[in-house]
Amino acid sequence: MALSVRSWVANEGGKHLVLVLWLGANTLLFMRTFLMYYCGQQYHYLHQMLGLGLCISRASASVLNLNCSLVLLPMCRSLLTYLRGTHTVRSRKARRLLDKSKTFHVACGVAICVFSVVHVSAHLVNVVNFSVRYSEEFPSLNVARYRGEVRFPGITGILLVLILFLMFTASSYCIRVSNYEIFWYTHNLFIVFYIILIVHVVGGALKYQTNFEAHPPGCLRANQTNPDKTEEESGQAVGDGWSCREEARFQPNSPETWLWVSGPLCLYCAERLYRYIRSYSPVTIVAVVRHPCDVIELRMLKKDFKAHPGQVSDSVCVCVVCLRDGWRHFRLRRLYFVWVCRELQSFYWFAELLCALHHKLWKENRPDYLNLQLFVSQTDGLQNISEERYRPLSSRLMIGRPRWKLLFEEIGRTNKHKRVGVFCCGPKGISRTLHGLCNSDRYSGTTFEFNKESFS
Repeated sequence: MALSVRSWVANEGGKHLVLVLWLGANTLLFMRTFLMYYCGQQYHYLHQMLGLGLCISRASASVLNLNCSLVLLPMCRSLLTYLRGTHTVRSRKARRLLDKSKTFHVACGVAICVFSVVHVSAHLVNVVNFSVRYSEEFPSLNVARYRGEVRFPGITGILLVLILFLMFTASSYCIRVSNYEIFWYTHNLFIVFYIILIVHVVGGALKYQTNFEAHPPGCLRANQTNPDKTEEESGQAVGDGWSCREEARFQPNSPETWLWVSGPLCLYCAERLYRYIRSYSPVTIVAVVRHPCDVIELRMLKKDFKAHPGQVSDSVCVCVVCLRDGWRHFRLRRLYFVWVCRELQSFYWFAELLCALHHKLWKENRPDYLNLQLFVSQTDGLQNISEERYRPLSSRLMIGRPRWKLLFEEIGRTNKHKRVGVFCCGPKGISRTLHGLCNSDRYSGTTFEFNKESFS
């Protein structure tokens, strides 16, 4: 299937741009920190002792700081809803990127898990090197009390790994679907994770040299010669300023993690507190209606609550409700509404709304405005919608599944060089099919913008 560049840019361009920027930021931060600990004069003696384990552990820690700060931002749901629903963000592409905030949250979470493994592995190497390469010359650099001492990892690091393991395993698809409460409660351990993360870096195990100008790395003390150089070369080095004017002094690294995570953490906590306060606003249930197929309709009232078309929806039926009641600020020319259900009874709770919309459009002399297609995938014991009040739906009811390619070709022919929004709410199989068709190049230059609603 050929790829449409216009449709691909519309559907994937913004997402991949953010991905490239995010990967670039992680890569640059990793390399910058790695080179600082590898080449920096202040870390010369520490690098001699620990080797590449020092560089990798610190570089991975900087990437962890970045992603631990970014992972919270997509979860500020009230803020994102405000930006998305009130048109504060006027760019349509930017608003569609906000709809993919969950994907960015998952990407940051995966990065945290991967670099946590790298960080822990590098620190295990550092623990061995602290013991094997015990420095007699600079005792203040040592973490071990004597050469060959076996030290266990800190308790904060073990707790962080344990909490991260619980959160990661509980985020798997099978657990989220079968027992959502486990996923929810383990993710609420995030506040404990961040508290321990801030405390984790207070230990000050890694130290840097503070007086490398008076004590250049590798300089010679008084009455000391370099065994790798001749007497004449050693004397020349001392004369060129390579003699130590004072002993090397070391100081623990100042914690930086709190600088990274404090802002997003405070923002998320404030947003979470706002949601908690709003949850205590009284809600008055006006009516409860039971529809076929165990569908419950709740009609309720709540102070200062307003719903706007397209702002929040639990299914595509909101689109039809808005068409019936009027959708301002949107210039729809035609709507193709395709609904696939397994059983015929699933249409009944929605039938009255569809019929009301049909009669409304006929009165307004716009019968072709809505193209309604209903599909029943299960044929066993199939019966037609025989009620008189549902007659407009009988002719639009079909057996089987939609022929998506033919439908897209028809829409492409009648909307050449136009933008067509595609909204999907359903299983992953249909979503993948529609996503692929939206990006294919076979529809007379029509750009299909794919939008998906997910609940898992």
